[in-house]
Amino acid sequence: MTATSVRVLIAFHTAEGQTKKIADYIAGLLGRSGAEVDLHPVDLAPSPARYDAVVVGDSIHLAHHSKGLKDYLLQHAAALEVVPSALFQVSITSIDTDAEHVAKAREMVDTLLEQTGFRPDAVGLFAGSLAYTKYGWAKRRMVAAIAQKAGLDTNTTRDREYTDWNIVAGFAAEVLALATAHGIAKAT
Repeated sequence: MTATSVRVLIAFHTAEGQTKKIADYIAGLLGRSGAEVDLHPVDLAPSPARYDAVVVGDSIHLAHHSKGLKDYLLQHAAALEVVPSALFQVSITSIDTDAEHVAKAREMVDTLLEQTGFRPDAVGLFAGSLAYTKYGWAKRRMVAAIAQKAGLDTNTTRDREYTDWNIVAGFAAEVLALATAHGIAKAT
């Protein structure tokens, strides 16, 4: 079985657009590898039942995952148990890769898993962006204060992207391997 015969669903929630940008990038990589990819905002995503792998993505805001993603995972829990799945989380916490920040990012994943019972086969922790120009006045000030404490860019007149696209590409390769293995198992 080749990647040309696998189907992958990518369902995502985004607030300012970085999670969608990452989901688009993953979809592009999988598509160029021959996979058939369906990409949907989580509130419009179909059941994962007919796919060889499912990827869900979400951005962290105030240390929490979105209600939309949680609802999707709970609604499709039975289908998600029988298909390979992956989760990617986008957060400013993942800019730093020291043990403390990785543990904090992983804690947010663990909280989501506890709340939903979701058990992904792969997890990607991706640095997001500071989308200052898309924030309202209050959020812009709050994020700038957090950024200053973290030693990040506080110029609120422009956005700053921190996503490491090589890490995202590695995650996409892992998803492709999961989908391909599942597709082979289904065919035998």
